[in-house]
Amino acid sequence: MGFSERARRVRDQRLAHGRRVAALCSCVSRYHPIGHRATLSFLEELAGPYQRHEKALLRALGALEASRAAWRAEVTDYENARAKEKRLGRRSPSGDGPPPGRMGGHWYATIPNLPERAALHALKLWERDHGPDFADDETRSLVRECIAASGKLTGERLDFFLARRTGDARWPMTLVASAVNTSP
Repeated sequence: MGFSERARRVRDQRLAHGRRVAALCSCVSRYHPIGHRATLSFLEELAGPYQRHEKALLRALGALEASRAAWRAEVTDYENARAKEKRLGRRSPSGDGPPPGRMGGHWYATIPNLPERAALHALKLWERDHGPDFADDETRSLVRECIAASGKLTGERLDFFLARRTGDARWPMTLVASAVNTSP
């Protein structure tokens, strides 16, 4: 069963609210731009307590569908651009970044600052949930710095962050990149 069928179940008022919430969680299992748990948590921040309230559930689904639609539009644009490049004989992708088909770490949206808010939300969850032994002290310090600065990092410090996208630091540094609006 695909995302659209699951979304239809979220809207189906004949189903018990708990089953509709489960259908939303199932939608998130199909599309989770900032990680499964962080996506659900961010939807609650955006829409309210969807586990208990009908309108919040529908707002959460709307926000998720809007993000997915923006992601799909970027994937389509990328695919069209790649097809054009290939017709021109350019077989290797240009250095404009990874294809948007890799959705990890970026909330796609047409609303300004929403992707950055989502990334900061996910960073806060990551920082809270991972014990001190999970990542090195420098990575944890960089994550805290990004959170404290609300993602407003520039210059050498930002370059230092982005150079650390390896190993245990890959996911939090990907979120940092999205929080400072440097890449989807």
